[in-house]
Amino acid sequence: MIDWSAQHRVTVLMPTWIGDICMATPALQLLRERLPEGAVITAVIRRGIMKPLLHGLSSVDDVIQCDPQGNLGPLRAGRRIADTRPDTVLVLPGSFRSALSARFSGRCRRVGYSRNARGWLLTDAIKSPDRSTPRSQIASYQILVDPDAPEGTPTLAVTDEDRAAAASVMPSGNTPFVVLVPCAKREDKRWPAERFAAVANALHARFGWTTVIAGSDKERSLTHSIASTCNGPVVDLAAASGSLAALKAIAADAELVISIDTGPRHIALAVGTPVISLFGPTDHRWTIIPGVSERRLLAEPFLPQELSADACATACSIDRIVVGDVLGAVDSMTATSTHGG
Repeated sequence: MIDWSAQHRVTVLMPTWIGDICMATPALQLLRERLPEGAVITAVIRRGIMKPLLHGLSSVDDVIQCDPQGNLGPLRAGRRIADTRPDTVLVLPGSFRSALSARFSGRCRRVGYSRNARGWLLTDAIKSPDRSTPRSQIASYQILVDPDAPEGTPTLAVTDEDRAAAASVMPSGNTPFVVLVPCAKREDKRWPAERFAAVANALHARFGWTTVIAGSDKERSLTHSIASTCNGPVVDLAAASGSLAALKAIAADAELVISIDTGPRHIALAVGTPVISLFGPTDHRWTIIPGVSERRLLAEPFLPQELSADACATACSIDRIVVGDVLGAVDSMTATSTHGG
């Protein structure tokens, strides 16, 4: 076990995806608590667009971007990491390239999991946790810092810059709104667009809520198909070119977020907003988030514990979740929630 109290400059190679970056924030906070006063933590992300996710966190002093892709990618990334002058590089991703990048950063300690034949690239190679049964990814990241620490809750900070970005795409006024998250790279994780629209219309009729639809520029056709069939006022963030910074602030101000298993779900939970999460052929146990207000709807809630939804695509088809299930979850959450107005 590494003695973090003797480290003064730690560079953390962050995971690639939005959800995983959010789930790594408890490990960053744990690291801050274990390091001596005045120690510097630098987070390294692969895509610059992700930088706003970590802005404002007290657990991070700086966020830099470098991508190890390509033949010379690990070498270039290693040089960029070396510029941070680390005593230790903490490698959260499990890829070979991430460990190779750390090795190219020079003579420093390199901590990470020994999976994918990369143990020889690390000075402190930790045995990978058993993944035969789904378990929270939060714990997997924290183990690299302190295996005995209780599992933490992901946290993101909403900055003034985030709120300014949100104001540029949201209508003025304090109209309450719900955020819908229908987009995912994997099509089998998507809930039918017409059902999202049906939920939006029902919530507007019941509560007068505006509908905000989250999505990237590449997902405009999907978000437009929902927006075009909504009865009430709609904000289509894909059409408005809303950024991750804007989404962070928007999620924080929402009455509720209804999301499939994708990155913005984690953002909403990390800023403290109640979330209804829809899970199809991805096992919810990988991303259980402690200490948050969440209702998880499973396509197959009676799947035996020894089976994983990831291996049962037909039984766990997301279209088994019906509109009534979501509206019932809304009724339950709004009856007890004190979030927002």
